[in-house]
Amino acid sequence: MGGAADDGGLAGRAVLVAGGTGNVGAHLTRRLLLAGARVVVPSRSAGKLAKLQRALADPLGERLIGLEGDVADPSGSVRVREEAERLAGGPMHAVVATLGGFVDAPSILAAPLEDLERAVQGYLYAHFVVARTFLPSLARTGGAYISINGPLASAPMFPGTGLVSIATAAQAMLARVLMQEMAETKARVNEVVIYSAFGWGDAEKKNIVTGD
Repeated sequence: MGGAADDGGLAGRAVLVAGGTGNVGAHLTRRLLLAGARVVVPSRSAGKLAKLQRALADPLGERLIGLEGDVADPSGSVRVREEAERLAGGPMHAVVATLGGFVDAPSILAAPLEDLERAVQGYLYAHFVVARTFLPSLARTGGAYISINGPLASAPMFPGTGLVSIATAAQAMLARVLMQEMAETKARVNEVVIYSAFGWGDAEKKNIVTGD
């Protein structure tokens, strides 16, 4: 997404980063701010928003708009969209969805059903809700929708990653279906897969958490 000298056409544009308080989302938010965008970051946690705003202090923080709200909830996501457009002064130029959190599962056959539901909720359901909320507007304005995924959707599984692999594989298919459905509209749908090396200590597992 470039730096300030190569803004990729983002200078002055409004971009929403769903999951912007997570590890991946915070890095994306910083790069977007460096490119001159006004960045809206919704989160259910006021504390996480405050932490992000402190980390991206002036001058970058002047264009960071923190917004309390739940983009994974259908009605909450609509409220986030409406408030984001009000605060940014118009529709989003782009929406980046980087959502989901690691759910450890040494054996998926022994994992509680609640753990599967948590993985699917974070990686599939949340992305579905965000896409359904923002893509109709992006289709009218010609904006971009970017789904951020990790390598577990297609890479060989590592111990403990089974539930995340299942959920992110479904997330990947969601992105491809959206690409097909939006092909004849003005919207541009892309999937970005972020690869990293996994050592599978606690710190390494935290590094793939992307939600808020």
